[in-house]
Amino acid sequence: MLISFTVQTKPVPQARPRFFVRHKGPQRFVGAYDPKQCKTFKEVIAWHARIKMKETGIREATKAPIAIVLTFGMGRNGKGAYHTKRPDIDNLAKAVKDALKGIIYADDSQIVEAHLYKQYGGPEVRIEIRTLEEEK
Repeated sequence: MLISFTVQTKPVPQARPRFFVRHKGPQRFVGAYDPKQCKTFKEVIAWHARIKMKETGIREATKAPIAIVLTFGMGRNGKGAYHTKRPDIDNLAKAVKDALKGIIYADDSQIVEAHLYKQYGGPEVRIEIRTLEEEK
């Protein structure tokens, strides 16, 4: 399986979760949620992934080992090819991997190979995923 697509959107890093306390009688419950900007970004990535899955005729998330290539276009403001400022590439990748979980692959623990690039251009996120089951 090979899936490749580009999402024309500004890359957003995975932010730390926000916490809240809910009181119900004498009990307290603590919950966590993604900040709005991060949640919206993940929803956009997930939407494009679902469309690509439908276009390619793949009906369910694979359980095979995965190789992933993520290229983040961070805008055109800098000099040179590579974007060496914040946000960190790990946090950008985490948001995309979380968004694709349950759509293209069952769990992001299946990712056994990853190539990450952060450069000027875009803004966009290019995603390429292939299964490694044929290469045993």
